[in-house]
Amino acid sequence: MRKTVITAAMSAVLVAGVVWAQDHEEFEKWMKETNAGFASLRKSVAAKDGPQTAASADKLARLFDDVKGHFEEHKMADGVKIAETAHNAAKDLAAAAHAGEWDKASADLKTIGGACQGCHAAHREKLPDGSFKMK
Repeated sequence: MRKTVITAAMSAVLVAGVVWAQDHEEFEKWMKETNAGFASLRKSVAAKDGPQTAASADKLARLFDDVKGHFEEHKMADGVKIAETAHNAAKDLAAAAHAGEWDKASADLKTIGGACQGCHAAHREKLPDGSFKMK
């Protein structure tokens, strides 16, 4: 009986570890996509390319929805708020790009960048090898 309980407990720990690893990999993927999308957005705002800017902003908004879901799942209220702020700024930026309101688009871009920096400061730790991990 004791052997069965130990085996069951070890199996539960293994399953939890696999689920955590998959969740972490998915989150890392979103962060990489967000970084690339933000870089693309900076270029398209600078070029005042309405269609490209709107498309990039809409993609970022969808990514921030995923990020928000991750933070909700992990009960990280500040992360949820930051992701909401970034999502709303991305949607506003898309609308500004459609309207040709480039000063507004630039301001929304700064809001997104600030949200990213705030979240990184609160939840990301740089490792000695130059990589990062969640705090």
